[in-house]
Amino acid sequence: MCSICKDILVHFAIEHTEARCPLGGGSYCSHCATFGHLTTECKSRPSARYTKPIYMEQLIGPMDLIEFGIRTKTPLPSYSVEEVPPQEITVKDNDQAISAYLVSKGIKPGKKSGLRSQLETYAKTEKMRVVYQP
Repeated sequence: MCSICKDILVHFAIEHTEARCPLGGGSYCSHCATFGHLTTECKSRPSARYTKPIYMEQLIGPMDLIEFGIRTKTPLPSYSVEEVPPQEITVKDNDQAISAYLVSKGIKPGKKSGLRSQLETYAKTEKMRVVYQP
């Protein structure tokens, strides 16, 4: 019995070493991409949990890579999708809604008579326009 399966396969009668263990051979580590141990037991754990794929082959499961003999490294086309911020601020045309919007943006609302000008100033700095709903 080996140290990998001695607690799990108690009645396994075939003597074997860790290198030939049937339980260890079925364990796959996705950090170092090898068989023999689980991801939670990996000694070479990466510092980050998610890494952006660079090659097409990183999007294919490890068993399919082995089965079909895929050993190439085809680079992914790099492109960036920029999120376009909204070009206008839509807010109800009352003082309570305007002051609530200013507070949500971290701006301390001033006097009630200056709330609209405060919102217009904020919108101008963010390169947006204000649309008041009735």
